[in-house]
Amino acid sequence: MGTTLAAGERKWRIRLGLAPKRLLWSVPLGAAATLVMLLALDFSLRVAVICGVLLAAAAVFRLELGANMARLARIFWMVGAVLISYTMVEKLDGLEGWTIFTPVQIALNLLLYGLITALVWLITRRSVFSGQFILVFSWAVGMINRYVYAFRGRNIFPADLLTLQTAANVAGGYDYTPDRVQVGATLVLLGLLELSLALPREKWRRLSPRALGIGWGSCAVVVTLLCAGLLGRLGIEPSMWSTKGNGLLLNFTTCLQLIIPERPAGYDLQTVEDIAGATGEAELMAGGGAADGTRPVNLIVIMNESFSDLGVLGDMQTNQDCMPFVHSLTENTVKGTGYSSVFGGTTANSEYEFLTGNTTAFMPAGSVAYHMYVSQDDPSLVGQLGSLGYGDLAMHPYLASGWNRVEVYENFGFDRVMFTEDFESRRYCRYYVSDECDYNNLIAQYEAKGEGEPFFIFNVTMQNHSPYILEWDALERTVWLTGEMEGKYPDADQYLSLIYKSDQALKALIEYFSQVEEPTMVVMFGDHQPKVDNQFYVDLMGGELEELSLEEAMNKYKVPFLIWANYDIPEAQGVELSLNYLSTLVAQTANFPLTGYQRALTAFYQDLPIISAVGYRDGEGTWADRENELSPQAQEALYAYHVLEYNNVFDKENRLEGFFFLDT
Repeated sequence: MGTTLAAGERKWRIRLGLAPKRLLWSVPLGAAATLVMLLALDFSLRVAVICGVLLAAAAVFRLELGANMARLARIFWMVGAVLISYTMVEKLDGLEGWTIFTPVQIALNLLLYGLITALVWLITRRSVFSGQFILVFSWAVGMINRYVYAFRGRNIFPADLLTLQTAANVAGGYDYTPDRVQVGATLVLLGLLELSLALPREKWRRLSPRALGIGWGSCAVVVTLLCAGLLGRLGIEPSMWSTKGNGLLLNFTTCLQLIIPERPAGYDLQTVEDIAGATGEAELMAGGGAADGTRPVNLIVIMNESFSDLGVLGDMQTNQDCMPFVHSLTENTVKGTGYSSVFGGTTANSEYEFLTGNTTAFMPAGSVAYHMYVSQDDPSLVGQLGSLGYGDLAMHPYLASGWNRVEVYENFGFDRVMFTEDFESRRYCRYYVSDECDYNNLIAQYEAKGEGEPFFIFNVTMQNHSPYILEWDALERTVWLTGEMEGKYPDADQYLSLIYKSDQALKALIEYFSQVEEPTMVVMFGDHQPKVDNQFYVDLMGGELEELSLEEAMNKYKVPFLIWANYDIPEAQGVELSLNYLSTLVAQTANFPLTGYQRALTAFYQDLPIISAVGYRDGEGTWADRENELSPQAQEALYAYHVLEYNNVFDKENRLEGFFFLDT
């Protein structure tokens, strides 16, 4: 009996042992942690020293536990690692994860973190390692997401995994200095990893194929349930507005279900034909084309990188107007506000919406159409103008590897493309080719063509690309914030000076073409607003994005556009539309024949003038982020649009070719 009790007691034994060999690195670690807490986190000297000593001391101890106690300790370690991982990721996202979300959201987040931990345990059968893995994994995800939000103004989405090459192209100019939260999270991670070394070591154990199959099968069932309707029934929907809803891992998982494009209810070929057959004559979107039927011999479209008027966000005071020329244009000009589906990045989606007339509102959250949905000879403005006899050129003064443009431009049918190495006499503003240099090359291409030859140029600029903390090389400080914001946001000041320089380059370009005899039309629009200091937006808009109404939040997606001609066209000011409609407006203003799809878009515009990946505005002026909040007419237009786009993009084998292309 005594022997049995003694054995039982040994199973629950707890002893603290020393590991002298760890002194070699524990003391430097404690000293380094003390310095970081003093210099980076502003801890008091006393607190920093105490924490450093405790951290160093913890490294030289090892727990000696009985079998039962060791098993219990490992369970506590894994559960604690899951709880801390969730907390750390949300802290790095700037949120208090235990108070801001509902109990259901918290539980689902913890389930996902636990699921990852369980998967690692199934593979390794090592509890301590599994806890270490989820901590390191969560720290890495949280750190990456914090940088993504700082640079692009949104959290990561599943489709971002397809844009790593493009991200790498522009990664060099950003500031990666960790902030206090990142330093703190790193210290917490290192401390926990060090403490985990005190736990008893585990031997590798072989897992039977049956157990492994059951484990992976269970995980697959859980993921399937999460992605196949359970989340919707629990009221969990993708957070597309602020992108911070649900919790990072849960929102990422929720967006996985959107990777497969949603098929419109009742979709079949007969429905497509019925909607296409009901398309009548084109509705007028603005002033229309020249009364005498003039078409431009030269159509020049400029998608200007990050070009926007930040004054739309609130009462912004500056020493002078940052875009005086654009604001002064009225003669032979149609201009107004475009609504982009993206903010701070993902330029390619604005480009796609303009060139195709498709909206990314019907595409998976965070997806980039250029990487996923463009194939050979897809209908676009390029093909439309090609069928009218226009030669076409795509110009972009940056790397060819960005956004899969080489393949996309070939699929759209551009005759020629130009990237950085093709631009002559390159001159830079900060880190990127200047708009002035870009437009000089554009003019050279125009002058090299044959007289009277129809010519279409699509130009994507680069000068105004983020970040806005670069050296002021070849950039004069011309515009800056005044009033209460003066000197507070240097990145916004640099951005405003860039826009002024861009405005002056556009002025020179239009002045040049105003002297050209051939009828010429110049179109310019911004792709999205810039991502500068988030507090700048909070101050200007009067609150965090989550605190604003949808109508107020949509101000962050406004970009200017203009259509100018060197001949008489009906003028219009204050036109508002989303960028998917802009090429149709250009075609109308240029007196080009419209495709059936474009005629349908002119009708949809009347009932649904704004449709984006973020929200909608119907013809009655009502803003909504859900379809059922729109007017009945807008809901009908949205459904019809969805059916036609699905046929065009996702059901290409059955596409109504005669509807999406010109009948020539």
